[in-house]
Formats: sequence, structure tokens, C-alpha cells
Amino acid sequence: MSNYTSLLENKVFTIGVFVFLLFIYICFGLSSLFGVFGELSYNNFGNLTIPSLFIFLATCTLAILNEKYYFSLLIFVVVAFPSPIDDIFPSVLITNPSDKGIAAFPLITRIDIYLLLGIILKLFKLKFKTPAFKLTIPIKLFILLFIIVFITNIFKSQDVLDFNLLLAYSYHIRYFILFLFLVQLFDIKKYKNQIVISFVLCLIFLLIEAYINTKLNGLDRLSSGSLALNTFANITSAIAVYIIYLLKNKSINKILGVFGLIIAVIIMIGSGTRGAFVSLFLSLLFLNITENPKKLFSKLLKLGFVGVLLILTYLHFYNKEMIPDRYSHSYLMEKIDIDFSKNTAQKIFDIERSWETNSLVTRLSLFDSSINMIKENPLTGIGAGRWNRYKNKYSYNYSIDKVLLDPHNDYFALLSQYGIILGLLFGYVVFFYPYRLIKKINIKKPTPLTLLYVISVTMGIAAISNAGFFKHQIAGLLLFCLCVSNKMYFENENV
Repeated sequence: MSNYTSLLENKVFTIGVFVFLLFIYICFGLSSLFGVFGELSYNNFGNLTIPSLFIFLATCTLAILNEKYYFSLLIFVVVAFPSPIDDIFPSVLITNPSDKGIAAFPLITRIDIYLLLGIILKLFKLKFKTPAFKLTIPIKLFILLFIIVFITNIFKSQDVLDFNLLLAYSYHIRYFILFLFLVQLFDIKKYKNQIVISFVLCLIFLLIEAYINTKLNGLDRLSSGSLALNTFANITSAIAVYIIYLLKNKSINKILGVFGLIIAVIIMIGSGTRGAFVSLFLSLLFLNITENPKKLFSKLLKLGFVGVLLILTYLHFYNKEMIPDRYSHSYLMEKIDIDFSKNTAQKIFDIERSWETNSLVTRLSLFDSSINMIKENPLTGIGAGRWNRYKNKYSYNYSIDKVLLDPHNDYFALLSQYGIILGLLFGYVVFFYPYRLIKKINIKKPTPLTLLYVISVTMGIAAISNAGFFKHQIAGLLLFCLCVSNKMYFENENV
């Protein structure tokens, strides 16, 4: 393909993506005007909404004053900013009538606002000269498929509520397009140190916010008010792996890196989330093995030694009866009866309910519901945002005890809401494609930007037991990692 043809294709693609994003925002406006027909709510203000609004305005003011401030605060705004700020926007009810509580999700969020702020400010400086996107074929294919599936699911809407749920959860494509523009407009490499600072700032605020939330609500485990428990621990685990790689490659000030790592460990221990520790270990294992296959044997030997050491340590404390039942293999196995002749996850794994096994029982129920959705909607799924509305309809006994708002597995979530083809491509592009892109260019000296893929991989592993990508903050961070990795690929493809 000639350079001219490629440039023309990129310009057409950029215009098409912009038009699609504009279409979504126009739909927001129309839905907000006629919200009474789609169960939109407008007065969701809580005690923290106004204070968080003032903090957000102060944050945006700093961002306007200096581009370095903008990127120093970027990850904080995306992941850790107080969620009550989003209550100022029109919201759609996302809970099921059978749910124990009521929850709503905004049609637009502070992430939209902050990204649009950065883009508009830069466009003014560039006199609105926008460079065309440079995108790889898998990413272009993903965008095209997403648009087709999204429009198809609009026509599959049973009512206005269905339509508004689809709009609200369009943040997957909105954030992706906005980050593409942001990363394309800015020389992102100039701000790599600010982005590292933003990650540490994010951890600090997550710890403070979670501590306050835990104390106020009398919880026995450290839990975030906006990210809840599992996602909170898993994203902390992913950032911890990122900091480990920054320290390993001397891409962060040592004191700052160790400080950030200590905060991450405090959060993980305080949350008591088993999956976060498993994700961290498996991520380091996977990355260690795949980064240099030539040294596979020696790496397996070292990792095997570490694994044996961990097992022996566990058994030592287990024999001294110092392991809580929640982490005791013998206790958990007594509660689980496995029969592979059955045809549903709940029947295959018959688990006796207890405080220690509640999360396992609930997950199986959620998995069954997701699998049935995939079976009945294999091509386009039920539509993003609609999982919670229809989970009981597709569940084994038409009711899910101890109901949660997501499938607790990102891969099931993607397949059930986007269909098999787009769901599989989406999962690959978000979680593992950044790693593939960076490894294709063989960078000799890793930087904070070329190491972002470790966050994607770690969350891809955590996705087996948690639907973090359907928390819009986590989606924002992972899509940022994807967009930066895409830009790094094109800027270094001839290296």
C-alpha cells in the first residue's frame, strides 16, 4: 500500500470515528431531553457531590494552567477521583428490580470531560489541525466491528431504558476514541515522568479514600467506595507490577517507586482479596517466561524454586493453624463437591455456603447466566450495559442470590454483551495486544510508556475472576494503555 493511500485511509478512518463519537454525544442530548421515557434520573446529589465538584474544578484549573499538570493528574482523574462527581450528570438505573440496592450510572462522566478538556485545549494551540490516526489492522477491525454491533444492538432495544443502558456503557468506545485523539495530539513522550507521578498519586488517594470508606461503613476489609473490593485490589495489583517493572528498568526514582510499592502492598493486604495476589504472581510469571524464551529453562528453575518456597511457607503456617479458613485449602475442599457429569456450573461445583465460600457460589451463578446469554445471542450479545437487567432471565433458577452488578469475569462479560466475534477480539486487543505491539518493535531501553502493557496483562489475568473492564475507571486506564502502546509502535516501528 502506497504512503498516499495509507494516509488517505487514515484520514477517512479518523473522520468516521469522530462522526461516530459525535453521534453518541448527540444521542446523550436527546436522551437527556426525553429522560422521563428512559428511566433517567437527574437529582442524584449526595453529601459528597458538591465537594467533589469543587475538587474537580480545581483539578481542571491546574490542568488548564500547564500541560505537565494535566498529565500529572490524568491517571488520578481516570482511576481514583471521587465517584460522587459523576452524580451531577443524568443517570440511568442499572440495577435489577430484584436487587437489594439501587444504583445508577451516568450517561457522561468526569473522564469524558477531562479528556475533552485536554483535546480542546490542544486543538486551540494547533489551530484545529488534527493529525490522522495511525492504527494497526486489528485495532481498525475492532472499531469497525464495534460500530456494527453497537448499531445492531440499538435496533434490538426493547424499550428506551435498553437504549439508555447501551448509551451509558458506550464508555468503552468513547474513552477509546478520546484517548486516541489525546495521544495523537500530544507528544506523549514528553510527559512520561508526569504519568509515573500520576500513578503514585492515584495509589495514595485510593488508599486514603478506601480507609475512610471502610471506617465510615464499618467494613472488615479495606474497600473503595467507587471501585468496591475486588476491582480495587486487582487494579492495585496491576499498578504494583507496573512499578516493579519501572524499578527493574530504572525508569522511576527509586524512593518514589518503593514508596508506591509499599502503598500497593498495604492496599492488597488490607483488602484481603485472594485474586489480587494470584494475579500479581501469575502476571510476573507469565511476563518473566515470555519476555525472553531463550532463557526459559533457567527462569522456570528460578520460579520453581520460588514456588516451592511459597508452598513450604504456606504449609508451615497451615500446620501451626495460623491460616484463616478463607485461605485454607482443606477447609475449602470440604465445602466443595465436584461432579463433571452435570450441565451447569452451579451443579458441577456444588459448594456449601459459608462466609468463606460465598464469593465462589455467587460467581458460579453469574457464570451460568453469562453462558446462557452467549448461547442465545452469539453474534452481537445482549448489548453492553444490559447484563444486570437480564441476568435473572438467563440464570439457572431465574434468580441470583447475593446479586452483583457484573458477571465477575471480563471474558464472559465481553462475550455475553458484545457477541463471540467482537468479544474475543475486544478481550485480546485490550488485555494482550499492547504487549504484542511493544514486543514487535524490540525497544532496547524500556520507558514508562512502553511498559504500560504490564498493567494490561495483569488485568487480563485478573479478568478471569473479576469484570474490572466493566468499571469505567478501569476501562479508561486500560484503553489509555492500548492507545499509548499503539502510538509507541508507530513511532518506533523503524527502530
